[in-house]
This record gives sequence, structure tokens and C-alpha cells, in this order.
Amino acid sequence: MQEILSKIENDAKTIKKLIKDKNTKLQLIKWLKNELSYTSNAIEGNTLTRKETILVIEENLTSSSKPLKHYIEAINHARAFNYVLKLIDEGSKIDENALLNLHKIILSGLDDYNAGFYRNCPVRISGSGVIMPNYIKVPKLMNEFFNWLNNNNNNYIYTALEAHLKLVSIHPFADGNGRSARLLMNLILMKNGYMPIIVRPTDRKKYLTVIENYQLKNDIEPYLKFMLKLLERSQRLIKNMLEPKEFKGDAKLLTVSKYAKYKNLPISTVRYWVQIGKIKPKSYTDSGYMLFEKD
Repeated sequence: MQEILSKIENDAKTIKKLIKDKNTKLQLIKWLKNELSYTSNAIEGNTLTRKETILVIEENLTSSSKPLKHYIEAINHARAFNYVLKLIDEGSKIDENALLNLHKIILSGLDDYNAGFYRNCPVRISGSGVIMPNYIKVPKLMNEFFNWLNNNNNNYIYTALEAHLKLVSIHPFADGNGRSARLLMNLILMKNGYMPIIVRPTDRKKYLTVIENYQLKNDIEPYLKFMLKLLERSQRLIKNMLEPKEFKGDAKLLTVSKYAKYKNLPISTVRYWVQIGKIKPKSYTDSGYMLFEKD
């Protein structure tokens, strides 16, 4: 796993340089807020598309064709991500109060009775043979969890991955455990100079399998290998999204970096506009890079 860790470290250093530009950093944060809300909620069964998620977060636009609950989940996750950024900016300690506040935001308007509180009932995961801890043990287990989190000397990446795994295995809440655990994991990563892990809907089956494998067999290796691949993929995606690309071809067409310069815009803004359908590339290179006409 050392090779993939080296790639992660190198990409993290590159991204750190790229986001020194204030506008680039702001556009990246905006993109992450939308993307993490879409993907994390989709893992839990939310039916909003990526575009629908962006529209409700950015413009408060909804459609009657989808459950209101799913729109609230999207907005709540975006608000929870803002809270994560606030904790990072303030250099706050990652403690029980931070986690409970995070969970309260996630379930706000959906289950206010349980929002921000540990569960007082048994829980089961549908289709799984895993037996979660008795709810009476949850406060003690969470106390042990935070003692471990704030006193271990592990690599920050492994700390983040293990924190996520430990939290979903304690399953301290009646609902919102997965979203809370992924946000906590990404809080630890971002606080220590890495990009967040994006778990896509297509990753769901493998993601749940490696977690259950640990819970049933106490085998953590498949989980760590899989999550490291997701982190490497996420950082590579972000680096490629931000990094200017060179292109030798039709002089009438511009690469995304040259088009952004021509329009006096951050590269991330151009990519975001493509994502939401505001503009469209004229063509693509053989490697899949976007090409634009000046007009």
C-alpha cells in the first residue's frame, strides 16, 4: 500500500499549490459541497440526480416528482459540509460535541427527535447479518472512540479511514450513521491537508461489502485497500480538474485552461458550468480533454 500512499501524498501537495488561488479554492469547495451531497446521499438511497442536487443546494429549486425528504437531505448535507469547513477554519478539536452537532444538521427537519442524540433503541442493517451493539453500550463505546481518536499516533489517512469504520460499526445513531461517518472521515482528511473521499453510487456494493467483512470477520485489510483506492481516485480527479492541460491540435479550439484564460475565469468555474449544462465543449481530445470554441 506504500505506492498508493505515495501517490496520495504527491497529489495532495500538487492540489495544495493549485488552490492557493482564492477563486480556484472557492470553486473547488462549491463543487465538493454539491458532489459529496449527491454521492453520500445516493449511497443511502436518495433518488436525486446530480443536477437536481445542485439545483436545490444552489438555487433552492425542487420538483414535485421526487420526495421532499430527498431535497431536505441534500440541503442538510451541504449545511453539514459547511460545518465541517467551519471546524477546520477554526482549528476546532474533533470531539463528541462536534459529531453530535454534525448529526443534528444531517437529520434537521427529518427526525428532530433523534437529531444530535445517540440512539435509544436497537438497530439492524437490512440484508446484513451484522449485530450492532446494544444501545445501552453506545455512550461508553463513543467515549472510548473519542479517547482513541484524540490519543492515537497513526498516520492521518489511516486514522480517518479507521474512524469511519469504527463509527459505522458502533452505529451510534438511529439514522444518519453513514453520512455522519463519511463526513467525520473527510473532516479528518481535510483538516490534515488531504481532499475528501468521494464514494460514488457505483461503489456502494463494494463499499458495504468491505465494511461488513470487517464487522463479521475482523479483517480490515480489504477495507483499507479499497478506501485508499477511493482516496487516490478522488485526489487524482480533483488534481486533473484543477490542473491546466496542454493541447496541440486544431488552433481554433481551446483547452479548458486556455478557454478559462480567454474568458478571464477560474478553470474550476468553466468545469462547473459544463457540469450543470451552462456551456458545452465543442469536442474532446483522444485523451478525453474538453475543447472549446471562443464563441
